[in-house]
Formats: sequence, C-alpha cells, structure tokens
Amino acid sequence: MTSTARPVILAIDEDRANQSKLAQAFNAQGLFYRFITDRKKVPGGIKQLSPDLLMVFGELSSDFVIQVLDVVASDVSSAALPIVVVAGDTSDAQFVTGLRTGVVAVFPAPFDPANAIAMKGLFDELPSRPGMVKGQGDAKLLGRLVDHIRRTRRAGALTVEPRTPNEGRAVFSRGKLERASFLGAVGPDALKALGQLPKASWVFSEVAGQAGDGAGVVIEVGDVVSGEMEVAEVLVGEAVAEDEPLAFEVPVARASAPPPEPPPPPTYITPEPMLAPGVQPIQLLLVDDDEAILRMFKTLFTKHGFKVSTATDGQLGAEVALTKNFDVVLADLNMPHLDGWGLLRLLREDYRTRELPVAFVSAHDDYRESLRALDAGAQAYLSKGTRLDALVTQVKKLLEPRQNALRLIASGAPFSLQVAPVGPQWLLLRMAELHASGRLDAKDGWAQYALFFTEGRCTHISAQAGKYTAEGEKAFNAFIASKAAEATWTPGNGSAAENLHLDTAILVERASVTLNENERRARESLMVAATQVDVNAELYAVYRQVGPKQWLEAARLICEERLAPRDIIARLEISPLDVEETMKDLIRRGVVTLRKT
Repeated sequence: MTSTARPVILAIDEDRANQSKLAQAFNAQGLFYRFITDRKKVPGGIKQLSPDLLMVFGELSSDFVIQVLDVVASDVSSAALPIVVVAGDTSDAQFVTGLRTGVVAVFPAPFDPANAIAMKGLFDELPSRPGMVKGQGDAKLLGRLVDHIRRTRRAGALTVEPRTPNEGRAVFSRGKLERASFLGAVGPDALKALGQLPKASWVFSEVAGQAGDGAGVVIEVGDVVSGEMEVAEVLVGEAVAEDEPLAFEVPVARASAPPPEPPPPPTYITPEPMLAPGVQPIQLLLVDDDEAILRMFKTLFTKHGFKVSTATDGQLGAEVALTKNFDVVLADLNMPHLDGWGLLRLLREDYRTRELPVAFVSAHDDYRESLRALDAGAQAYLSKGTRLDALVTQVKKLLEPRQNALRLIASGAPFSLQVAPVGPQWLLLRMAELHASGRLDAKDGWAQYALFFTEGRCTHISAQAGKYTAEGEKAFNAFIASKAAEATWTPGNGSAAENLHLDTAILVERASVTLNENERRARESLMVAATQVDVNAELYAVYRQVGPKQWLEAARLICEERLAPRDIIARLEISPLDVEETMKDLIRRGVVTLRKT
C-alpha cells in the first residue's frame, strides 16, 4: 500500500443516518468509500469490493462488532485486513497502536468527517508499523489486554516481563488461548498467573507481524486444547455468493431528498428485554399442524393483547423459536414430521431456548399425558376442549413466576427466590435491564455462586464447588447451566475485583454458544465410547407411534434387540449416517440414554 494509491474503504454500520456526509468527505480526500448496513452481507461485501481497510461503527464490546470481527478473522482471505473501529469508548486504542492487521485504530464516535484526513495518514503509516505493541500496567490492565485479544480475535504472542527471569508467554489463535507458560505453570493457569502480576511490562506481537514480513494469519487445524471452555464460532447469516450482486450504499448529496428508509432489523439473535404483560405485549409462538386451529387461536390471543407468531410443525417451531425472544410457546402434542415431544426436546437441549415456557395443547384430555408433559419439562398440559377465555388465562398464568420476580427486582429491596422457575439467563438479563446494583448469592446441588452487579452489568462472578474455584466466564457459564438454584439478592454498592468485562447480554449469548458446543461434543463422544444403552420403555412406546417412519426399524433394533450399529447396517443395508441420525433422534427425545460402564 502506498500513499499514491487510492485506498478502498468498506464501512459496516447498522445506522446509515450519518453515512451520507461521511461518504462525501472520504471521497473528497481521494479515499474510495462504500458502506453496508446489513451484517449478514459482510463476507460478500469483502469478497466483491476487495477493500484495503474496514471501518466498523460500534463499541468493541458490542455483539455487532464482535460478530463482524468473528467473520473477518475466520476467513484467511480477510483475516489480514486492517480494521478501524469507531466507538464511544476508545480506551482499547492503547492496545493497537503498533499493529498492522486486525483492529489497528479506535476512533472516537461520533466520527467527524474531518477525520477522513487522519484516515489517509493512517494508510500511509500502516506499512511502517512494527507489527507489535508494548506497554506497562497493573493486573487490571493486563486483564483488559487479554480480554481485548479475545474480543478482537487476535492471532499472536503476548510476552510479559520480556527478557527477564520472570518472562511469561501466551500464544493466541483467533483470540483463543493456544498455549501459555509462566514460572512452571502452563495453559490457562499460566495465563491466570500472568494476569495477577501487580505490575508488569508486556509486548504483543502479531503472528509474522514484524515490518517487512507481511501480515500473519494463524489457520487452526482441529481443536485447540487449552483446558478452557471455548466459544464456538458464531455464524452471521450466509455469505453472499460470488456471482450475486451486492448493493453497496453510495449516498448522493441532495438537500431535498427524503431520508433513506431504515435498514431491516438484523437476523442475528440478541437478547431483548421482556417486560411484564401490559407494558409490552406477550410474545406467543403457536405450533400446530391444523391451520384452522392456528387461525382461531391467533385471533383469540391477538384479541387479548398477545403478539402471535405461528409454525405448522415441531421442526419449524423450533426454528421460529430462535428468531425472537418469545415469552411462551403453545404447541399441539400430535403433529407429523416432529411432534410436540420432539419440539420440547429441541427447545430444552438448546441453551438459547432452554428457559422458554412451553405448554402442550391436545384434543385428548389424557391424565397420563399431562404427567409426562410436566416430567419432560413442559409447564402445562391443556385440553383443546377448554373454554377459549380460560385457555388464555391459563397461558398467562405460566408467566406469573417471572412477573413476580420482575416486581422483586424493581422494588430495590433484598429478596430471595428460586431460580429454576424463571431461569438464570432471564434473571441476569432482567438485572441488566433494570440497572440493578448489588450482590446475588446462589446455591445449587453442585456449587455456590457469588455475582456482583454495577448498574446492571455483572462485573464479577465466582463459583465454589468443593475445593475448586472458578471465576470469570467459566463461572458465569456454570451459573447459566445451574439447575434448581436458590438465590438471595442484596442491593447496594458491594464490589469485588472485576473479572467480567462484557455487557451481561453478550455474556449470556456467549455462554449459550459455549454450553451448546460442549454438550454437542459430549454427545458425539459418548456415541463413540458408550458401552451401554438404556431405554425408556414408556417413551419408546410413544416413539413407535409418532417417530419418523424411516427410522422406526433401526430404532426397533436399537431399543428391542440392542444391536450394535455395525449389525444394524448389515441387517437393514442402510448407511452409517442413517443409524447415527436414528440414534441422535432417540437421544434427543429421551428414549435412549448412552452410558460408559
């Protein structure tokens, strides 16, 4: 890149209001400037425009910026791009001043068009940067530095107290710890020890980032084994195909022109506040294969102030449940493709929907079915023969535990509650929404948790299980996964050393991704290593009636004859993939449990 070239800039901003004058200012400085407002189009935009630099408008801690950086870092062709972040919080600028790839600058928001001149200077400066940044600070600053490396998906080496007997080193690959060593400790323990130094000098070097070496990119092969709970990659929509034209936005200055239409809301799922009924409409998802029933129920609940979405089978219902933060699901029990039981399993095995209240409705008022529904994790079993107004009342009653908890949080007084009826994620998000400050102590059969909040942000958490103590996101994830916890809230300004640095909503989202990935790996590992298959006879009888027909014979051989996969393949002449899918479906519905003996 030289100063005589005309740099190409791609801006990514969900708010297009300020982009028109910015585009004019940049183009006036000889900088070719285009922007997009849909985060799903980032991969296609980079591929088609081949920019020299990206500008991302948003806070470094926001899910929007983190998702964009995830997309950029996950593709070798774009991982070396320099990125300028425009944010209200510019405190991370000290960590990027000498780097040439990834985030190379943090400019203050709102971005002044006059700064387009500074951007030209940045282009001229980048080739001469050393590919490293250095500094000195206390444990808090070192913690922020490590968090910055993770959030910005950095690839490189962090050296603390370089060229001294106490030198420590940590290597990161796309923000994940690959290896670390310090005074005999290795892995996460070494990184934790480095972060506790009262004061230290540090140097962070990009991979192959020395001047003249070109930008370095780490390509991960397989899983990085570090002992940490890893966050799975988050996919932000589908990449735009190479031959699909992408409409970059190039605003034209016309004083009389009406303002552009706001962009459609992004499809990436982020937590939204759920307020009590009467403040916001209750978000209801109806799932039923009978379209006449759907229309009737939709009319009924809409009349009572609900905001209603619909799906015509269980599989589609599980997919729709991820598109917004529903307050409650009302599903028919008997549906083709995937019945109510299968829908419930899908919702309960995904941490993004695990806490969602679910009620079954059926034309058959069967006492045994109602017991099974409650045992499987549904909150209610309702009959289609119930009076319609009474049905609405029963659905509203499902939300009473959350309404009561919301009133307790809003009161500003100390309180105690059972976490399970409202859900740990819901509780944390409501604390954030109501800007609560204080301490939440919780205990379940596994561990004791201490969480500190300042103006709604969870700044510290620790979990104590026997002699083992976890802190930070590992402890946060453990609390999200907790069951039947009892909690006590003490309002006030109590504080502890900060070990969480992201907004609570982002931490909840990251925890869901991590826990889902951990459970997926555990299930797949167990399928390979399992030596015993336990069958729930009652659920298997239901499966024989409503399970997918193409898998019923394989399911019979698994559950009744207890054949090994290789014997099933030989007997039925089907593919190993079919057997695997059958087994996964049986596990998902709770018909089969795999164990190692």
